[in-house]
Amino acid sequence: MTNGQPIRNMPLPSGTPSWGSSWKKAVKDNYGHAMTIGSHGSNMSYRDCYLSLDPTYKDKHGLPLLCMTFNWKENDIRMTQFMKKQIESVVDVMKPDHVDYHFKNYGAEYDVRPYQTTHNVGGAIMGIDPKTSALNKYLQSWDVHNVFVMGASAFPQNIQYNPTGLVGALTYWSAKAIREKYLPNPGPLVHA
Repeated sequence: MTNGQPIRNMPLPSGTPSWGSSWKKAVKDNYGHAMTIGSHGSNMSYRDCYLSLDPTYKDKHGLPLLCMTFNWKENDIRMTQFMKKQIESVVDVMKPDHVDYHFKNYGAEYDVRPYQTTHNVGGAIMGIDPKTSALNKYLQSWDVHNVFVMGASAFPQNIQYNPTGLVGALTYWSAKAIREKYLPNPGPLVHA
């Protein structure tokens, strides 16, 4: 739960009016008596999931926009369906008055509109080989040594968990390398 925020997070039973005295009564009756159970699954790297420059759409400067080619794979749906069974068994023991389930089913298409705790990653992948990655272990571009890329774009796949902590740690790691290694002697920090 997001600490009981009454407007931002007030799960109400299906069929509850979205305003008025009936809505207020439902909020009163359900506040502090509702919860969510969620699951997160990893999303692996696939060759047909990638970022590219869009051939059609451009920004106000005439530059191509970023295009994301992605959809759920069978393994992604199998993971969520497995977790659905685990969560349903927990919920059954709790004997709630009301339950709403929201799990991806086979055939589901990727859609950014409903919130789904996605943390999109990739685009400037970190690795040990410049032929298969864009950045070295210090988040430094293999091609242009004075370009460092901080962020989850360095990850080849979503690691299932919110990447913010790891992004922060890698940023500190990179900043330390920039300060201690790069600034005194500009150039590639890793030689391929």
